[in-house]
Parts: sequence; C-alpha cells; structure tokens
Amino acid sequence: MSSGEEIKLNTSEATPCSSCGGPMSYKPSTQALVCEYCGSVKEIEQGELELKEHDFVSFMESYEKESFSTTKVVECSSCHATATVDENLKSMACPYCANPLVEQDIHEERYIKPEYVAPFAVDRNQVVGILHQWIKGLWFAPNKIQRGIFSADNLRGVYVPFWTYDMQTYTQYRGERGDAYYVTVGSGDNKRRERRVSWSRVNGTVSNFYDDVLVTGSKTLKMDLLNSISTGWDPKAVQKIKPDYLSGFITEKYQVDLKEGYDRARDIVAQYERESVKRDIGGDEQRVHNMDTELSNMTFKHILLPLYVSSFGFGNKQYTFYVNGVTGRITGERPYSAWKIAFACFIGLVILIFLIFLFKDA
Repeated sequence: MSSGEEIKLNTSEATPCSSCGGPMSYKPSTQALVCEYCGSVKEIEQGELELKEHDFVSFMESYEKESFSTTKVVECSSCHATATVDENLKSMACPYCANPLVEQDIHEERYIKPEYVAPFAVDRNQVVGILHQWIKGLWFAPNKIQRGIFSADNLRGVYVPFWTYDMQTYTQYRGERGDAYYVTVGSGDNKRRERRVSWSRVNGTVSNFYDDVLVTGSKTLKMDLLNSISTGWDPKAVQKIKPDYLSGFITEKYQVDLKEGYDRARDIVAQYERESVKRDIGGDEQRVHNMDTELSNMTFKHILLPLYVSSFGFGNKQYTFYVNGVTGRITGERPYSAWKIAFACFIGLVILIFLIFLFKDA
C-alpha cells in the first residue's frame, strides 16, 4: 500500500456471518448483529452489569506504573481527530471533515480503554428521515441543500469518548445577602417608588455530591453543537463494552486525557458550587467574596456515547451536523441563500408600503 493510498479498515474486528461469511454489524436499538449481505441475525450475549468507578487520586499516583492497553489509531491530517483502527474491511474517511485517512498516519498509542458503551438506538434510515424533516425546516437554505445534498452515504456513526467524574464537595464561603425593599421618593407628578437593597454580611458552608459529571474526551467536536443535543445521554444507561456493539461504527480515541478531563470537571463543579452558595445565602441578591472548596471521594470511569456525524462543503465552506445516537435529536450548521433573503426582504418591503398607503387612505 502506498503512503497516499486510502486505508482499508474498520474500527472494530467484524464478526463473520456463520451463514455466508460476510461481516456482521451491530443493529441499533437491538441486542443483535446483522449480516450486511444475507441478513442473518446473531444475538449478543448479555451479562450482569455492575458499574465500577475508579479512585482518581490513587490512579493518578500510580499513573506511570499502570498497565495500559495499546491500540492502533489514525489521525486525520486535516482536523486531527483520532480513531482507533483495525485494518480489515472498508475504506474510511474522517467522520468530522470527510478527509481521506491514509496509511502513513497510523501509529500506536498507549491509552485507558473504555469500559462501558451506550449502544446506538437510532439507525441510519431513521437518521435520514430526521435529516429530511430538519432540512425542510431550514428557511432561506439554498435549493441544492433542500433537494438533498445530505444522504445516508455521508453519515458516520461514531462512538465518542467521554469521562465521567464523581466528587464530594465541602465549601466554606463569605459573602453578602441583599434583601430588597422599596421607598417612595419625590412628590407630586415626580412621586415614585424606588427599589433599594439592604446588604448584610454572611458566611456559611455547603456540601454537595456530584454524580457523573460528563466531560467529552474529544477535541474535534464542536462543543456548541454537541451541548445542544447532549440531553438524553445517560452515563448510567450503558452496557459493558463488547466488540459486537462497536462493529460497523467508528470509535474515536480520547484526545482529552484523564487529568485534563478532571480539570474540566472540577471547573464545571465550581460553577455549580457557586450557584449552591448563592442559594444558601438566600435573599434577593447575593455577593460571593470568597469560596474555599475541598474535594473528596473523586472517582471516574471511561465510557463511549453514540453520535452520528456528517459534514458537507458548500460555497467554499464546510458545514457540520450531529445527531444524538440515542434520542435522534439533531443540530447543525447551515448555509443561507442570499437571493432568498433578498426576496423575502423585498416582499416585506412591498407589504409595508401597501399597509402605509392603506392606512393613509383610511
């Protein structure tokens, strides 16, 4: 294979069909593999699930001594997304920017293996239907987009890496509580009520337990889009990872490591903790002058969550959309048609002029 040749691969070793020998892929919303050629079905064996959390502090103390797995990954030369690979089945392009992945970009990395996965619940045909409905609702989109520039061929099912963190907090704070009251000022026509705030110093403590703070391990995803469809991902609604669930889909390797993910989780918790302090202060307004937070019982786990991804080029620009693989919720970027906007403005102007003349003659 030459260095520029597109990789022939899939992201997990395919289970061969017992009937025809063809590759079998996981069928979303089921517990089964389906042959891509003859349609034979193989049930995925189920076992008992017990979610296991790992102690963060002790793990980090022995980080360099930990016996991590190694895996082959391929990095996109365009957007730098990384996917785990198994040189097996299909030609693959980057799920995020559609750039071809080439052999020279394959390398081996040491990594913490994910232990749990939320299998895809929405299949490609359902996503195509969701997509068409979304496109119909895109006012002022160019006609080429509305006629179906998207297709099932452009979709990529990706298992996105996430870290979850649990932590107990104990926060001592100092601040001020503001209680609103109203006074009457002025006289005659200038008489009015004005709002005033009486401030009093307060201090206290709050304690909270944060369960499954979710931090994405990807640096390639567009966070504003991802956040808009993340509702419905339940870190506890997962299965123990089995290769069968990954068959036929791309698995992204994390770019945000365990320590960086923890730092992000701690920042998220700090925001929640500040809101908790404000609630504890009470009153109509609050001022927080100082917060001293102690963290304890920090644990983590590494999971995969399902996402459909696609991108397309239009007018020398790349556009992206995501579909939540559990809920089917969709979000994305879209181009606008200048002539449609101009025409809408023209029609609006005509209507405005008509109304002006109508009321003028009345």
